[in-house]
Amino acid sequence: MDNEFTEKLEVKIKPLYCNLIEQTKVFSYPKAFFCMQWGKLYPKEKNTGILFIGRATNGWITDVENIDILFGDSDKSIFNRKDQMQWVENCEGNVHGYNSRKSAFWRVIKNVSKRYYPENWSAYVAWSNICKVAPYEKGNPNNSLYYAQIEICCQILEIEIELLSPKFIILLTSESWAKDFLCYLTHEEPPQAIKYIHWGKENQYTMKVYLIYGRIYILTEHPQGKKEDLHIQAIIEAINETK
Repeated sequence: MDNEFTEKLEVKIKPLYCNLIEQTKVFSYPKAFFCMQWGKLYPKEKNTGILFIGRATNGWITDVENIDILFGDSDKSIFNRKDQMQWVENCEGNVHGYNSRKSAFWRVIKNVSKRYYPENWSAYVAWSNICKVAPYEKGNPNNSLYYAQIEICCQILEIEIELLSPKFIILLTSESWAKDFLCYLTHEEPPQAIKYIHWGKENQYTMKVYLIYGRIYILTEHPQGKKEDLHIQAIIEAINETK
């Protein structure tokens, strides 16, 4: 993405991150702040591309809470980092440190992405999370931290989607994590699915597809502990049938 995109994104979300830092100061334990990442070849055309959304980071780069560092250019920054999405591929097979190959989340994202971008897949897609703040020492936000940040996080995520302009937003979160954001998008009216895809052993899971303001939202389960081949197949089916 070009400098104009980066500058516009920073102007719009940096003040919200300032609010997020203030809003979560009541939690005394170390926290990790996350910012959306996008590949260097993510499509510039409007209403194209794929954005994957997770729940929250499981540990992250830094526990710094200084906005100028978080949006700076140091190793502790979270915004527009040089490695962006490439780190996911770089970490595959690591013996020491994080190994993305061991993550069901990244395996599913990789195999869905490679269907559309066979070479250097991570350069073409983007990734964000419902929650931008999580415990630094790993683990998802508890209810208190979730509700302290969700209103601001919904605003940030809406801006990310507006500026990235993806055609497909794939929520690998489960419904319980996505419902507040989806209701925020539709002004508190629960969205109505345009398609249901049943998948998994004995079709135990139901994937929901929504059309919201011209974009396709695919709501599905978090990949951990699920049959990945069936999950990947169902996501690809949802994309292909709503192109």
